Amino acid sequence: MASPSPAAATRPADRKVCASEADHVYQVVLDAIAVSTMILVPVGVVLLYGLLAGRWDAISNWRESRRQKAERRRNLRAMRRQQGAPLEQVAANLRRLRGVLTVDEHRSAVHQIGNRVAYDQVLIQASEMLQIEHDLAKHSAGMERNIERLRVEAELERAGVVLSDRRYGQAA
Repeated sequence: MASPSPAAATRPADRKVCASEADHVYQVVLDAIAVSTMILVPVGVVLLYGLLAGRWDAISNWRESRRQKAERRRNLRAMRRQQGAPLEQVAANLRRLRGVLTVDEHRSAVHQIGNRVAYDQVLIQASEMLQIEHDLAKHSAGMERNIERLRVEAELERAGVVLSDRRYGQAA
């Protein structure tokens, strides 16, 4: 009887080893799918529920606070680079000149016109600093000019510039 060749003897055993390795890899893949399903599906459901329920407002609040901080840094850099008088000084000049205009009626006409022109120039400067549109640079006079002054003063007040020392509720 002839003995089997060594190559023929190892073939069925190799097939068994290969089959068991394939089974092992298949089992590992199935285990990975099962674990990921058990972990990722609940986590995904919780994340989706949180998104739909609005629980991610903290992220949008965080983004908003970062945007505000960046804007504040830009504004501070712009203030450091600004040229000319600061807005506080311009507002103080407006208040001072406004007070001068109220008690100006007993002075000469030239003095009154000079004070009004100075007040208009400071109003123009404040308007340009706060990017408020105005028509004070036009050569208008009389009632039209007074109305434009009042409008620009109201816009400056709306922008936060205090033009009078009176507070709400105080007598005029």
